[in-house]
Amino acid sequence: MEPIRSDNIKTDALAEFVGQVLERQGLVIDNMFTMSGGAIQENWRLDYHCSSGAGSLVIRADAKTSVPGSHKKRREFEILSYAWKAGIKVPKPLALCENKDLIGQFFILMEYLPGTTDFEQIKSLINGETLGFELGAELARLHHLQPIELKFLEKAVANPVEDLIGRYRHFFDERDASNPVAEWAMRWCLVRQGNLPPLPEVLVHGDFRTANYLVTSEGFTGLLDWEFSGWGDPYSDLGWFTARCWRYGHETKPAGGIATRDSFYNGYSSVSGEDVDHNRVLFWEVMSLLRWLVIAIQQGDRNFIAGEKDLELGLTGIVRPPEIEMMLLEMTAPNYWPKTSND
Repeated sequence: MEPIRSDNIKTDALAEFVGQVLERQGLVIDNMFTMSGGAIQENWRLDYHCSSGAGSLVIRADAKTSVPGSHKKRREFEILSYAWKAGIKVPKPLALCENKDLIGQFFILMEYLPGTTDFEQIKSLINGETLGFELGAELARLHHLQPIELKFLEKAVANPVEDLIGRYRHFFDERDASNPVAEWAMRWCLVRQGNLPPLPEVLVHGDFRTANYLVTSEGFTGLLDWEFSGWGDPYSDLGWFTARCWRYGHETKPAGGIATRDSFYNGYSSVSGEDVDHNRVLFWEVMSLLRWLVIAIQQGDRNFIAGEKDLELGLTGIVRPPEIEMMLLEMTAPNYWPKTSND
C-alpha cells in the first residue's frame, strides 16, 4: 500500500463526513493508503481514531478515466447495498458521497473487511479446493437473487450472446486497425451459441475472479468490485472465473488458479441444485476472452488516448492483447472440443 497524496483531498472535511456517518465525535484521519486491485476503480484504506476507539474503512472512488460499461458510484452503491442486505458476503456500504469537494470525486464509504486479494497469499492461507467450493456456493447464491427494485439495471435481452457480440463488433469496427482473431472468435461464438439452450438471465457479478474477493485463513470473507454487475447469463460468471486469463499460469487449477473445476462446480451445484454444464462453461470462457481482449485494449486507450499516463494501463494495452488472441485461437481450434471436466 502507498500513502495517498493529492491536493484534492480536504482531510478535515472528509473526517467530519466520516464522523457523521459513524456518529462519532472528534474523529481524526490518521492515514490513507491505496489498496491492491482496483484496475478500473480506486480503493483506499482510511485509518482513523476518535474518543471511542480506532478503526479502518474503505473509500471506493472512480479512477481518472473509466471503461465503458462500468457503473457510476450511485448505481454501484445501490447494487452493493442490495447484495449486502440479501446476505451476500460483501463489505457493508456505509454511505454514498456525491460531494466532490471532499476528495475531488464521488465515492462510496464502506466497511473494511479482513483478508487479502493477493494470489500468492491466498494460496498459502487456505486449501484451494475448499475455497473453490465456497466460491462456487456463493456465486450460486448471488444468481438466485431477484433484485426487482434495482430498476436501473438493463432489462434482460432475448439473446445475450448476440447482444454482447454486437457490442464487441461495434467496438472493433470503430477502430482503425482490423483484428482478424477477434473477428474469427466472434463468428465462432455466434455459430456455436445455437447449440446452447437459452437460460433465464440472473443478477451476475460481472467480474467474478481471483483478485476480486477477500480471503483469510478462515476462508472467503467478501466479494469486491461490483462495477460490472447486471443482468446476464449465469454461465458468464462461471466462464469468467475459469477463463485461462485469470488462472495466473496455474493450468492444473482452472477455477481461478486456485482449485479444480470439480470443487468449484460442486460448490455451485450444492446451492443451485443443478449440475454445471461443462461445455457451456467452456463456451463462456471463449466469450470471456473476447471480453477481456476488449477491456485490455480499452485499458491501453486510457493511457495512450485519454491521457491517464499509467504504466500498468499502458502495458496492459500492449502486452495482454497478443496473449489473449493466442488463447482464443487455441480454444476455438477443432481439436479442443470436447474436454474432460478438469481440463
